Amino acid sequence: MSGQDLEKIEEELSELREKLRALNMRIRKAEEEARRFADERDRIHRELKPYVEKLKSLREEDREKREALAKLRESLSSSKEKLRSKRAELRRLKAELRKLGGIKESPEEIKAKIQEVDWRIQTQPLPREEERRLSNLLDELYERLEQVARREKLQGQVDSLGEEIGRIEEELEGLREQIGALKEKLSESFERKKALREKVQELKQRSDEWHAKYVEAKNRLMKLEAEKIIISSRIIELQEKLEKYRRLEEERREKMIKEKLKAEARSKLASGRKLTFEELKALIEDGEELEELVKRS
Repeated sequence: MSGQDLEKIEEELSELREKLRALNMRIRKAEEEARRFADERDRIHRELKPYVEKLKSLREEDREKREALAKLRESLSSSKEKLRSKRAELRRLKAELRKLGGIKESPEEIKAKIQEVDWRIQTQPLPREEERRLSNLLDELYERLEQVARREKLQGQVDSLGEEIGRIEEELEGLREQIGALKEKLSESFERKKALREKVQELKQRSDEWHAKYVEAKNRLMKLEAEKIIISSRIIELQEKLEKYRRLEEERREKMIKEKLKAEARSKLASGRKLTFEELKALIEDGEELEELVKRS
């Protein structure tokens, strides 16, 4: 390697080291940016968490409300069907009762008439025709008594059924009120959930923006680190070349000194002069036999 080549290598090394210093500064800046973007993203995630949890809680509460609402509507439908059935029964009983409305006497009045007719039949001598008439009258009175008893029984059923219908109507009103209250709560919850969803969406959008910046910074950082690897590898390569050159130069210099010492030693031996330790060492390391050296000396 010539001196010119060595100068070029050293010049390139100097430029690469300068690039590496600048690159390390850019890498630190990119790391700081990525960390800052990640911190901002994570801060928004922490801010977002209570909104998400509240939205989840409201959805669970609404699910329970809808289940309760479904049960109330089922009860409402069942009560309506029961009310229709009871009203139909009431109409039937009233129609039957109207048929018996022509009888004005009370049971006591009819029973008194029966006793009077029966007493006449039992105690008075009557013509055959009169006895037959009274017997027919007695049969008629017994029939009317049965009809009055039937009327009173029907009236009791009508009254009882009317009360039951009233209770069902009250029950229906209560169910409607509960359904209305639940629907109102669900409507209020819908508005609250809508506001929460909008807030969550806003925070997610901001989080996504910071995450995109983070990803962009990380990509820049990866490219810079890849560039750093290339430059560092080139610096190592050039340093190894310089080291090898210096090592070879050192070996060449040492060899020249050694050869000079050996030449000086041989000259001294030829002229009978005394050798220095270094001269003697140089000859021995070169493979000269000590005995041969002594003979020469």
